[in-house]
Amino acid sequence: MKKHTLLIKFVTILMILSALSCGLFSKNDPDFAGDIIDGPEKFQYDPNKLPVIGKTTEQELLEIYPKPWLRKTFKKPITKEILGRKFEMKKIIAYVNYLTAPLPNGGYVGMDYLYFHVFIDKNEIVQQYIVNHRIKEKANRNSIWVPGKYSNIKDKKHWGDGDFWPESVVDGDCYWAQRRDRKKYRQSEEIQCRYWDPVPVY
Repeated sequence: MKKHTLLIKFVTILMILSALSCGLFSKNDPDFAGDIIDGPEKFQYDPNKLPVIGKTTEQELLEIYPKPWLRKTFKKPITKEILGRKFEMKKIIAYVNYLTAPLPNGGYVGMDYLYFHVFIDKNEIVQQYIVNHRIKEKANRNSIWVPGKYSNIKDKKHWGDGDFWPESVVDGDCYWAQRRDRKKYRQSEEIQCRYWDPVPVY
């Protein structure tokens, strides 16, 4: 009887430790409570409703487009030059819309992708935005992507592969280097940042 009771206690302790462990690893970093990682992907872009650079506030932007796909905050602003404008980037708010078409033999192919990234400074003022609009003219996997009518990107000669803006991959790494919960999202705590040392993970 005593062995049975001890076994029950041991199992109970293991369950409690497991629950605590899960709770610990699922904990979000409170310093980034307002950030958004995976928001809605059905953004309805309106070329007549664009922020005014140097004037529109973050709150005004969110009144126009209230459901971002992404919001990332930097504790320390990063000096950027995007589309010829230099500024201090404190926050990025982004929206996205994906349109697909069915393929004759089954499955789907992307046809119209629009990314709208808005860059905000420490005073919560919009300093720049990028509309990256790409389309395919034919619904097949071999059709190439071409610029869509809303894109405001003139060229990408200073952009790296996979960049949403110049050095967006680098900036993304530095964003995660700030977060103590990055292992939850990246499956790894190892990361490098040119601007600051990574904080310890939970």
